[in-house]
Amino acid sequence: MKESTDKIRHWRFEAALRCVDCKTRFVASTLDFSDIFYAKCPICRRLDLNSWSGKTYTPTGWTALKVNLGAKKWRCEYCRINFASFRKRKEVFTFKRWQKMNAGDAVREGRARLAELEIKAEHAREASEKKAREAAARAVVENAARAVVENDDDE
Repeated sequence: MKESTDKIRHWRFEAALRCVDCKTRFVASTLDFSDIFYAKCPICRRLDLNSWSGKTYTPTGWTALKVNLGAKKWRCEYCRINFASFRKRKEVFTFKRWQKMNAGDAVREGRARLAELEIKAEHAREASEKKAREAAARAVVENAARAVVENDDDE
C-alpha cells in the first residue's frame, strides 16, 4: 500500500518531507514551475542560499566536477550542506529572516523535547534497576528463610 501511494505522489511531484529544524513530517509538492530555473538545496529544497568558498570546504567527486565545469557554489544554512548548481539562486539567505521564522526556537524546542525524553528514559531505567535489586533482595531473604526452615526440620 505504501509503495503505491509513493508512486502516485511521485507522479504528482509530491514527496514526504521532514523539517530539519523540528523533525515534523509533511507531504508537499516538490515542483513549482516558477522556481524551476533556480538552484535548490538537494535535501530540504529551500531556495534561500548562501555561497561558499573553497577556503573552508574542498569539494570532492561530483560536486568538484560540476565546480570545475563552471557551476556556482551554494550552501544551505538550514541543512548545512554545500553543493554546486548551474542555476542561479532565487534568494540570498539571511540570518535575520532565519530568526524571524523562529527556526532557532524550533531547534531549541526540539532539543528540549529530546532532553525530556532522555530524562524519562533514565528514570525508567533507574526504576527497572531498583525493581531488579528489590527482587534480588527478596530472593535472598526467601532463600535464607527456607534454609532456616530446613534446618529446623532436620533437628
